[in-house]
Amino acid sequence: MKKAVSFILSAVCLAAVLSGCASDSGDLLTKTPFPEFSEKDMAGNTVSNDIFSEYDATIVNFWNNGCGSCIAEMPELEELYHEFQEQNINLIGVGADSGESEEQHETAQNILKEKEVTYQNISPDPEGSFYQEFVSELSTYPTTYLVDSEGNIIGAPIAGNVKKQKDKIQQRIDKILNP
Repeated sequence: MKKAVSFILSAVCLAAVLSGCASDSGDLLTKTPFPEFSEKDMAGNTVSNDIFSEYDATIVNFWNNGCGSCIAEMPELEELYHEFQEQNINLIGVGADSGESEEQHETAQNILKEKEVTYQNISPDPEGSFYQEFVSELSTYPTTYLVDSEGNIIGAPIAGNVKKQKDKIQQRIDKILNP
């Protein structure tokens, strides 16, 4: 009987902790610094954390060449990119595996061209600290972060299709714009 009660209490505690982690409805949103980076975009231009200060918020979408849902959502992200620019909000992509080889880079470029993507996409160097300490730790694609103008990640990462979670993103943007 003690084992059953202990098991039930453990399950209830675990459920409470997990539901608290998934909740984004409270007033408190965490702020964690986005990792430092200086990487090349698909055109060979250097992009660093300085990009965040140019906008009130930046949506950073991590994708990879083998992720069908990542590729499928690119036209939707393109729409959001243009829509959010009116609010001084940027969107950048990070082709997580695009820097692993010339072939991977070309594949990523072809995907972006085929999907008519105009928002900036970064190709992280797999030998660099940004890739090794952050990008390689991602376990789900697409994964999206919202970053404020000071370079802080606002809230938990958003896994899955961004447009389907636009309300969540807009709530975070509203908290950034109206603290």
